[in-house]
Amino acid sequence: MNGSDRHISGTTRKVLKVLGIFGGVQAISILCAVLRTKLVALWLGPAGVGLFAIFNSTMDMIAKTAQLNLDQSAVRDLACNRDKPAEGARTVAVVRKLSLLLGLGGMAAVALGSPLISLWAFGNTSYTLAFAALSVWLLFAILTNGEWAVMRGYDRLKQLGKASLWSALTAIAGTVPLLYFLRIDGIVPTLLVYYGVTCLFTILFRVKDIPKVPISLHDAWHEGSGMMRLGAYMTMSNTVTLLASNILVIYLNRRYGEDAVGLYQSGFTLVNTYVGIIFTAIVMEYYPRLSTVIGGRLRTEVVVSHEIKLAVWVLMPVAIVFICCSRLIVGILYSQEFYAVLPYVAIGACGVFFRAASWCVAYTILAKGDGRIYVCTEAASAIAYLALHIPLYNAFGFTGLGIAYVAWYAVYFLSVCAVYRFRYKLGFRPGIITLTLCGFACAAVTVALSGIMGAWLTLPLMLIPVGLIALRRFR
Repeated sequence: MNGSDRHISGTTRKVLKVLGIFGGVQAISILCAVLRTKLVALWLGPAGVGLFAIFNSTMDMIAKTAQLNLDQSAVRDLACNRDKPAEGARTVAVVRKLSLLLGLGGMAAVALGSPLISLWAFGNTSYTLAFAALSVWLLFAILTNGEWAVMRGYDRLKQLGKASLWSALTAIAGTVPLLYFLRIDGIVPTLLVYYGVTCLFTILFRVKDIPKVPISLHDAWHEGSGMMRLGAYMTMSNTVTLLASNILVIYLNRRYGEDAVGLYQSGFTLVNTYVGIIFTAIVMEYYPRLSTVIGGRLRTEVVVSHEIKLAVWVLMPVAIVFICCSRLIVGILYSQEFYAVLPYVAIGACGVFFRAASWCVAYTILAKGDGRIYVCTEAASAIAYLALHIPLYNAFGFTGLGIAYVAWYAVYFLSVCAVYRFRYKLGFRPGIITLTLCGFACAAVTVALSGIMGAWLTLPLMLIPVGLIALRRFR
């Protein structure tokens, strides 16, 4: 085994270790979220799930805008400076000061603008007080994300895992009684308790062995201008993406009602969040590592190709289980009222391979600090999202949404690959595109066989050979 092989093998072990840590932590976090969602579905019905979705999507969009995406843009600078004690400590001080400043400013803006936010989200001002209360969530979220950026940039992923674990367990213990006794009036308090507890445990587990550097607001703003400039571009792109998601949710709410929103959100959560545990765990370690090698063409190609290959092999057996067990999963996580989303869930799972590959490629744009190009690719993705989801849902219902999800990420993959190849003159290691298409084909065959043979016959037929091959690849 040569030096490069040993490096890749070591990287694979590290990534799988991170995946194991965060996979376990997120599994517990997801179980807590599942319990909360299950209780909302049982106690409040699809309308309650829809209300949760509207509050979450609206506040998430505002939070991403208010924090200027500092939680992502700062990781690049933190990772590059963590081996330089003085520069690293200064960067951490800047990130923490800016997080506090942006958090307080965002909270004040939401509190003052709550009538307009309610009008935008619901078409009336009935939820003005609810959004005014949720302004505190914004402060909690921005402070939390700032500390998470420091942990990621300094490779303190175990601390981040502990903070996530304890916050999830504590939050569910506090939110269940609120939902039980207050029912639909408990939605806003539940969201506040969840993010408040998350912020508390993040501060308790934050990186503490970095020398404290006193810094004024003026100096923090000046020295953090590079991070904020990239973050502003990322905010623009994320705002466009979240705006597209928000437009779809509001469109469904106004044309088909809150039940349709609840059903759509449950399906999207299953495909994008629960399967997305793989992406989140991998990216935690991948983005900082990519940022440290982005200056070298060959090293960048190796890191990106390796990450895509690893993600696809991890996802293949996961997608098979998810597709075959989708009916069982929906029944456990929600209820029989939500079976209408099964076509969306099964077909949408085929698109996770394009999503994984496109994410790995898109992070090269961020690692290079190429904010304008990132805005262009994300804006094109948002346009494709709406152009595919609205007409396909109108024509084919939830089956159309599943097809739209796959097509959306296929288009996104092509767009970021064009930037990767023609702007940065980068390529993939041999077989990467073929492997990604094989992952998609494997999931598509699983969907087809499930419809013909039934899910429980298809599961062992597909999972055993694919699982054995994936295990061999890891070894």
